[in-house]
Amino acid sequence: MSELKLNEAKKLISQHEHTISQVSDLLGFTSIHYFSRRFKSYFGIAPSEYAREH
Repeated sequence: MSELKLNEAKKLISQHEHTISQVSDLLGFTSIHYFSRRFKSYFGIAPSEYAREH
């Protein structure tokens, strides 16, 4: 998985303009579950947790 996509996801999530599901779709992930697993694996935090903290 591309680091660029995951970093873009982090940026989009922190802007609070899209849901986690929308971010996943915008970046072309095959499913929200796959996106969440990859995000947590890379950053050590779930996308929803990151959204709450940023």
